[in-house]
Amino acid sequence: MHPLLEVVLSNLRRRWTLAFAVCVAWSGCQRAPVESPPSAREEKTEATPVVVSPKRASIHREVSNPASIEAFEETPLQAKISGYVKAGWKDRGDFLHKGQLMAELWVPEREVDLRHKEALLRQAESEIKQARQAVTVATAAYKSAEAKVAESEAKLQAGQARYNRMKSQYGRMSQMHQVVNKENIEEAQLGYLTARANLAEAEAAVKFAQAFQVESKARWDKAESDFKVAEDRRDVAREERDYARAMLEYARIPAPYDCVVTQRHVVTGDFVQPAATGQSKPLFVVHRTDRMRFFVQIPETESSWVQKGVAANIRVQALGGCILRGQVARIAWSVDGGTRTMRAEVDLSNEDGRLRPGMYAYVTLNAELPDLLSLPLSAVGKEGDVTSGYQTYCCEMRDGKPHRLRIETGVADERRVHILRKQLHSHNSSETARWGEFTGSETILRDCPRGSIPD
Repeated sequence: MHPLLEVVLSNLRRRWTLAFAVCVAWSGCQRAPVESPPSAREEKTEATPVVVSPKRASIHREVSNPASIEAFEETPLQAKISGYVKAGWKDRGDFLHKGQLMAELWVPEREVDLRHKEALLRQAESEIKQARQAVTVATAAYKSAEAKVAESEAKLQAGQARYNRMKSQYGRMSQMHQVVNKENIEEAQLGYLTARANLAEAEAAVKFAQAFQVESKARWDKAESDFKVAEDRRDVAREERDYARAMLEYARIPAPYDCVVTQRHVVTGDFVQPAATGQSKPLFVVHRTDRMRFFVQIPETESSWVQKGVAANIRVQALGGCILRGQVARIAWSVDGGTRTMRAEVDLSNEDGRLRPGMYAYVTLNAELPDLLSLPLSAVGKEGDVTSGYQTYCCEMRDGKPHRLRIETGVADERRVHILRKQLHSHNSSETARWGEFTGSETILRDCPRGSIPD
């Protein structure tokens, strides 16, 4: 062999030997240590299950959601009648007291109409006076007619008496014609005929007086009717005057309450029309500022316990995060089908004017629901899904063994859950499930186990 080749092979053998030794040493370092056998086997002890019974306790509920701030009252002011805006209207940011004039319209035709109605009312009042005087005259005429009837009836009675006397005298003389001379008999006959004529005249006078009395009574009745008609005309004229005055009063637009003007859409000389004609924008929009409403949407799952009077803590970002305290003033009661939320409102005083409509707020509602029959939260389990439905249960100890007990629950917090009723145990599997109330003496596992548990 060539000496140079022999040297090369010798160097290669030394390198392979060194590499093999390194590999062996590395594999020895990576080998897992052998565990030594335990010195003593640990004894397994079975723990005694912890049981509880339902008890009455308070359950704390809390829900937090963003809220919007709105004025306690917001009123868009529209025109009732058409007219031209006069100078002197109020502008955005002006604070007004109730009844203070915000703007006034010039409506010339309404002013003319009011003057016309006032003139008609004065005319009707004059007709009242005239009709009253006519009633007075008719009353006097009727009283005079009554007197004439009485006078004529008295004359009739006198004529009747004279007639009766003359008739009797003439009859006696006629029978004594042999004793009394003829001239006396003729004179008695003439007196009799005269008395009869006077009696007829008196009877006619009575009838005339009675007819005049009836006519006077009719005139009196007509005068009184005319007086009532005049009164009705006067009332109609007054109502028309009041209507014209009320319509012209709509030319004045007063503040409905103590408020601030937040929007204005008119200037001097604008011709405004009623909202019914299609005018879209109001003349003004005003906000009541002494109180504010906080509107918060409550999730459907929390709507059962949110009632009027529930405490509310409100944090307003624009006020540096300070906490305002109040309570729920009203709830919508119904749940919105689109958002699955219920609207709740909190009212707060705003005498200092710090709160303004549109501000962002965060409302936390807190409630302590006292004296609710409940179990620890760990004692209640739930299984199922949205499709098949959920079942809530706990584990009741019967004959020393746990049995699954279906229950219905209400509100819950981090520690306890309100239990409403339980399914009554039945040995007949085909029997329809019956439900009953908890007695408070049930023995329930504190920690509800998961998995297959017999009913």
